[in-house]
Amino acid sequence: MLRGLKATSALVGMIALAGAAQAAGPFNGVTAFGDSLSDSGNYAAGLGLPAPLRFTTNPGHTAIEDVASFYGLPLSASATGGTNYAVGSAGVVTNGPAAPAFVQTETQQITSYLAANPRLDPNRLYSVFGGANDIFYHATSVGAAATAAQLIAGATAGLPAQQAAAVAAQITAAVQQQAGVSALETPAQAGLAINMAGVQEARLIGQMLDAGARYVVVFALPDIGRTPQAAAQDAAAPGTAAALTQLSTAFNQALDSNLSGRTGIIPVNTFAFLNEVLASPSQYGFANTTTPACTTSSSLTCTPATLVSANAASDYLFADGVHPTTAAHALFAQVVESEITASQQAGLLAEQPLVTLESERNAVSQQLLFEQMTPSPHARVFVSGGFAHENFRREAIRPADHDNWLVTGGVLGTLMPGLTVGAELTAGTSHQNADTQLSHFRTGTLMGTVFAQVALGHAYLSAEGGGGKLWYHDIRRTIAIGPATRIETGSTHGGVISANATAGYWFGGDALRFGPFARGIFERVTVNRYSEGSGDSTAMVFEGQNRKSLIGEAGLRLQGTMPAAGATIHPYAEIAYAHDGDAHQRAVQVGLTTMNGEFAVPGYVPDRNWGEAQAGLSMNFSPRLSASIGYQGRFAGHSSAYNGANASLAVAF
Repeated sequence: MLRGLKATSALVGMIALAGAAQAAGPFNGVTAFGDSLSDSGNYAAGLGLPAPLRFTTNPGHTAIEDVASFYGLPLSASATGGTNYAVGSAGVVTNGPAAPAFVQTETQQITSYLAANPRLDPNRLYSVFGGANDIFYHATSVGAAATAAQLIAGATAGLPAQQAAAVAAQITAAVQQQAGVSALETPAQAGLAINMAGVQEARLIGQMLDAGARYVVVFALPDIGRTPQAAAQDAAAPGTAAALTQLSTAFNQALDSNLSGRTGIIPVNTFAFLNEVLASPSQYGFANTTTPACTTSSSLTCTPATLVSANAASDYLFADGVHPTTAAHALFAQVVESEITASQQAGLLAEQPLVTLESERNAVSQQLLFEQMTPSPHARVFVSGGFAHENFRREAIRPADHDNWLVTGGVLGTLMPGLTVGAELTAGTSHQNADTQLSHFRTGTLMGTVFAQVALGHAYLSAEGGGGKLWYHDIRRTIAIGPATRIETGSTHGGVISANATAGYWFGGDALRFGPFARGIFERVTVNRYSEGSGDSTAMVFEGQNRKSLIGEAGLRLQGTMPAAGATIHPYAEIAYAHDGDAHQRAVQVGLTTMNGEFAVPGYVPDRNWGEAQAGLSMNFSPRLSASIGYQGRFAGHSSAYNGANASLAVAF
């Protein structure tokens, strides 16, 4: 994007054809390809300039450099030994007009890199940002062709054919040299070339994915027609700005259509985002979006001393006629970071229902243990209310809290001595509020289970199985973009399946008994695919999740009996060690609603080992009326902890 567009009104003729064409983070390094929008000093080095100057309000950074910094990773120009191969004036296929000989096209950058690195590091973040210089070159070529045609028509009138041809050749060569192009093109030829540039960028990205890349940031081409340079050209040749917008759209369409179905792409709809900023500039901290912040002709040589005002680097959108300021680049970076974070944090949606399942399991276990202590020939109905507070603490999540409430109602009875069977229905609700991007969601649960228990002397065995539905409401992502706060919302549903079996043995008598127990638990939480509904540049699609848990527990239980004022009290306690054999770091696949390409970045890592404790009292008020209160907690885990309590009432009939 180094040179401006030298188009005339002949550019408008291209529209018809072009319109028809189509952090501690998860990465171990960053590699960038593209043009001046990513260049961290390669162009300056090629010119022999002493400092790593960039095409922005120096000494600011480009968007991909800001992303690298966010994750604590280095990124510097390849000319100085770094891994940023982007260089100003580079096109995907054809460089900008009069580009210096040292400028490699994006195709050359990526092809050379793949030749030296045939297998790409799957844990590295790659970036591709290009296309503008292809448009600048071919549009300039069309404008130059129109200029040459006018000059030739005037200079060759009345000349013999041979002489006219010689004059035309001289004029053509002079116009080409002045315009910085190697050929003059028709609108149809230029439109086809721009379309093929979009196709070629997609092909290069595909080669990177095929070579093993799993994370490739793909920036859509910004709307060139909305730049200050385009506005100035439109004043001289009306229709130019609209043509540039159309050409930017055509490049993006060709790129986007060829990214469809590819996984490993982090799509960034820079085109739409820039237009959103232009629609409400003050919301994003910009006071000026129409004139450059720099007094120099190119932002490459722009320094704090050449700004139009002291704050121009932060409150102007454009550094020069086409390049963003430092502040604008920072916004682009925050959009990239928000998408990556969204994938990392989305796994919490499947974690929360596991707490509800555990609370429901505790409510049933409480009734079965009470039945062991005070067997009754009568069937009983019971209702239990519970609350649990869960805290998540992991690098990708940061502190997040879930509050869970549930009500369980059921019936159990003795079919024969030592055999108890029952069924229950649980309704639960929970919500998360957190200082994270996934700042809020509410979950509703409705599930039912059947259970049974066999007591043979001092030994016992119980089992439970069931499932239900989940409803997720107001799934809210709060995104900080500069001074602005953007909220994206969605909703979905899912389901749960749960089964467990417990075996134990008691030592001691009725007054006090204790013994070991072991439990096996299988749980599965599914969260269905959903899309955020705003339709803006940051709205995302979240693919379905399937969280499985296979837990083994072993511990000790203690029960007692004591009379108290007309009632019988049964205190109980247990402590256990738990291991989840299916607790793996999960990666939720996500994408944008406005651009093709999907990716999945590993996020939350659930605990594999932790400790659990329970304590409470069960009370017999009469042969037919009983109640229980209890505490449950999880401790010694690295990723999460929770504390809960429940109270129940049972009536025999």
